[in-house]
Amino acid sequence: MLARGFKFAAAGLALTAVSWLAMVIWWQSRPQVIDAGDVLLGLVALPAAVCALALLGWFVWRRVTAPPAPVAAASPAAPAQAAAAVAVPEALVLSIGVATAAGADPDAVIEAIAAGDTQPEPDADFIDTEGLPVRLKRIDDLEFDELDAWLADDAARVPNAFRRALAMLPQAMDPVLRDLVDAMPPPASVHAAPRALPITVRALIPEGWDESMLAYAKRWIEHRIALAWAETPPPVKLTSAREDASAHTELAAWLNDATQVRALMLLSVHSAVDEAAIEQLDLDGRLFRHDRAEGVVPGEAAACVLFARAGMTLGMDVLARLALPLRAQRDAAPRAAGRVDAGVLEGLIERSFHASQCAAEQVACLVCDGDVRPSRGIEVASAMNSQLPQLDPVSDRIGIGAALGDLGAAGATLALALAASQVRALQKPVALAAIADPTQRSLALLQPYLSEPATA
Repeated sequence: MLARGFKFAAAGLALTAVSWLAMVIWWQSRPQVIDAGDVLLGLVALPAAVCALALLGWFVWRRVTAPPAPVAAASPAAPAQAAAAVAVPEALVLSIGVATAAGADPDAVIEAIAAGDTQPEPDADFIDTEGLPVRLKRIDDLEFDELDAWLADDAARVPNAFRRALAMLPQAMDPVLRDLVDAMPPPASVHAAPRALPITVRALIPEGWDESMLAYAKRWIEHRIALAWAETPPPVKLTSAREDASAHTELAAWLNDATQVRALMLLSVHSAVDEAAIEQLDLDGRLFRHDRAEGVVPGEAAACVLFARAGMTLGMDVLARLALPLRAQRDAAPRAAGRVDAGVLEGLIERSFHASQCAAEQVACLVCDGDVRPSRGIEVASAMNSQLPQLDPVSDRIGIGAALGDLGAAGATLALALAASQVRALQKPVALAAIADPTQRSLALLQPYLSEPATA
């Protein structure tokens, strides 16, 4: 408060001095006799008016640019209708599947990340322009036999990263498809019409795949579905992972579409483990090196999550319930050096807790992607210290990026899958922060699902 007073006093003195100087110059430019009234007007009234106008302008500017009052500041005794006014739609997480360098079992992946057993390392198979091994993380035990047989003669012609991405899809998709098919009721009779799976499939694929690659990917996904379900297949749509497309935007679009009665099977895949792709990143100055701490660390993963609307469990066990992710935009990407501003992420955490009517101290951990970059890790740690003080920013954070590298479109979907797995294991709320994008931030809260008691 004292420092602000000194600032106001200094500003007032500066404005007074400028006003006096302007008045003296004005008097010198006009030959006239200066009387007491002129002195009073020019040296007292004018500076006072200038200071008053400046103060008024400052108040107006503060009012226009001030952020909205945080909703979390509302009184706990606020009426129930006030909480309902900010409530957000919810989805149920029914099944998950993952394919990562730490394995295909979500619980085992979480344990490996928590223990520090999986981290990107220099790989001698890939050399940068300085002749040094590239730091990356890849899946060592990918199976290609079935995919190569399906691709036939084209197996040797497709890019390596594309081939690896397709090979990861069965590990992520098949467990979810099995869970869904096992929960389907039997046909009414042997003569019944073919049944359709009650889902719509949305696949997020890496930006840059050409038309032939998109066609192959869609046919491969449809092939995997046909192996699990011989009746009417569900619709499949592929979306390129551009800046305006992510797991959270796909989920939001589905949740906000009141006409969509099908469940959502969200599938994402990414691989940058490819010599040509790594070389291009290096030439563009975007590849991680000792002098590029914020550079890309190539990684790969696939993830599949089955969502249903509230009250529609499809006869399956519910892993968690998920509030519609909240999104906000940073003014600029976090700085590589100096203090990192975490205000946007902190605000999202506040709003998410209030909208979901969940107390911050109930949260058991936070899952995030993109924290392979030091600035993003600092941003998340700062937000946790501010909004989740009961959590340790290191031991209570499941950092997917730091453990598995840059995962592109697959990062946010994998984070959703692992967060749901944690909710199921701990039966406590889990926060999820999507921070891989330079400026876009997204925050979701997953909570345990409590089925409604049966009524007589």
